[in-house]
Amino acid sequence: MRDIVLVVSFAWILAIERCLCGKLERFAHRPNNVLDDYYAYRHISIIHFNVPDCTVTAGFKCSARNVSVFLKSGSLPFVRPDGSKIAAKLMKGRRRYYALDMESNGDEYMIRIDAPAPGDWYAIAFRSWSDPDNGKITQQGLGASCDTVLDAELLLESASVVSPMDPKLEYEVHMNESVDSAVMQLFIPDEFVDSSLSLRSTCGEECRIAVHVIAEDHLAGMIMNTTNATVFFKPYSDAFHYVTLRLLSGESSNVSLQLLDNSATHDSDQVKSVDLMRKSLPDFFLFDYEHLRGNSTKPSAFNLTSDTLSVLSFEIGRVYDVGGTLTLGLKLVDLVKDKEKKNVVVIACISLGYYSNITAGGGCTRTENTTAADIYVNYTGPATLHIPFPEPGIWHISLRAFCLEENCHCAATCLNGTACEDCDCMSPCNTKVESRISSLPCIEGRCNSHGKCMHYMSGGFVFAACHCSGAYRGFDCADDTYVLSNSDIIVRVLLLTFSNLAFIGSVYVAVRREYFTEAIVYAAVMFFSTFYHACEAGEDVYSVCIMRLSVLQFCDFFNALLSIWVTLVAMASFGPKLTAFCQITGAVILAMSAEMDRTALWVFLLPAITGSALIGLSWGMRCKRRGTVRYPSRPYRSIYFPAGLLLVSLGLVCYAFLQTRRNYYIVHSFWHVCVAIGAILLLPKRQYMK
Repeated sequence: MRDIVLVVSFAWILAIERCLCGKLERFAHRPNNVLDDYYAYRHISIIHFNVPDCTVTAGFKCSARNVSVFLKSGSLPFVRPDGSKIAAKLMKGRRRYYALDMESNGDEYMIRIDAPAPGDWYAIAFRSWSDPDNGKITQQGLGASCDTVLDAELLLESASVVSPMDPKLEYEVHMNESVDSAVMQLFIPDEFVDSSLSLRSTCGEECRIAVHVIAEDHLAGMIMNTTNATVFFKPYSDAFHYVTLRLLSGESSNVSLQLLDNSATHDSDQVKSVDLMRKSLPDFFLFDYEHLRGNSTKPSAFNLTSDTLSVLSFEIGRVYDVGGTLTLGLKLVDLVKDKEKKNVVVIACISLGYYSNITAGGGCTRTENTTAADIYVNYTGPATLHIPFPEPGIWHISLRAFCLEENCHCAATCLNGTACEDCDCMSPCNTKVESRISSLPCIEGRCNSHGKCMHYMSGGFVFAACHCSGAYRGFDCADDTYVLSNSDIIVRVLLLTFSNLAFIGSVYVAVRREYFTEAIVYAAVMFFSTFYHACEAGEDVYSVCIMRLSVLQFCDFFNALLSIWVTLVAMASFGPKLTAFCQITGAVILAMSAEMDRTALWVFLLPAITGSALIGLSWGMRCKRRGTVRYPSRPYRSIYFPAGLLLVSLGLVCYAFLQTRRNYYIVHSFWHVCVAIGAILLLPKRQYMK
């Protein structure tokens, strides 16, 4: 039976609101999303909504245990809640995502998003990450079995005014307490490279008006409390844009809007577009964009000239293209002499929705500021950049080549991750470049050499993630934080295997006391437990597997259960015929139980409770027949039995409640020793049971 310990209400409000108190209508429902503990990205649960135009806010309500939720428009949020390292070079400055960590105290939590972009929105959720080394290893059935369930809804509300707007004309809207929100839709052509929105309000300082400009992403926003204001932004090429207004305070206001083209006010370079052709392959997330010349089927290089800005443009589609990793690679083609190669560098700026200009110092001009270039390429080799789960839309790669003078000190700074507007010893020049734009699962279809790239499905969507092995972790299985050193592995293997040698004493005592069946079972426990741990604990480095791990595991569990059973039957001290019957019957039932569910609590309780009942029945009948409670003999009754019971109970408590992934090899080895010595103490001498 599943206990639902978390219910999350997930709401989108499609209007600009002062508070989440308007009339909302449920538009979509995504119930019963079961969440897993986070150990790798493959453990996420995906919730998808297609949000109509004029979207503004989002709200989450929840109660129960710790849960992490991340929200992003267009594609899956790429997050690393465990702080794992990634060896591959990833693009920085991606589209913003929203995060929410929720405590299990029953309070309500909410994410509020002003003017989110219309289209696909993805929420990923999971039970919050915790250090796996500190996680307890508990026997199945000892604790409550609970599922964490996310229940999501999409709620919509219309804006007060929705109207198209001509980008070449001035537009005016009247706002008051009853008509307090407005959305203007306008199509901005590609000749608008830099734009601004001029606003005039008749209310002035007496009013506060929230202004947002959105396209496929939130582009700009401000709170207007003056008569005149200007919002600067870089528009997406040939795309619909939305201007949202919300009257936050004040009684009424007439707001005039005028879109201005600022391209002429900037020193714009001549732009050369490089045509690319898409080649799609018949599998998830497999496609390339290639530069083909004429009717050629092989990719060819293209020229970069000093007087133009070269721009490569390609499209990432919705839903089906966003589950893999986009890889961008550039390589210089030999055009210069060897002594001049070290003086040529190509700057690449990557942006979504619009292209970025490149400054004289090799910086990229973004929407609000200048940043360092995304890729630097020279003749030492190709340069590669990866974009996990790329956002859909038109991507642009701006390229420009620079020749460096000797002893160029500012170039060393500008080409080392610093955004520079100018550098006197860097000058544009000509060169030739080969490009590689491809989409593959994970990082180029691989997870280094420490994992496999797998496809996973959640919420009806497919995505690629690595399944790491050998304690490696991270998106590309490059983080070795939890990887054990060879010495640590050897210590664990030796302790887990050699601790089973304590059963030599159990076998010896069983033979001396003529418990030959029990001696065989103890020897089997020692043998299979030793080789099971030798195969399992070696981390694929020092593993010794004499047969399949699943076979060794079954034999280990079965013989451990059988050793408990035959010891209890021996303590019951039946006659030889009844003892043989109990031993064979128990072996058959325990074999079936171990195969059904060898880690369940009931499998361990079955022989323990049944055997204890047999002991109570046998000892009780003999005490009644003798008219005394002094059975068995005093040494066993007063010393060996309580000591053995105490030792086995101590080992059982450690095994069931104190094991963690960090101390497993110590506690489990202690359990081996406790059981072995406990069997020696509990297995009675024949004369004690007469």
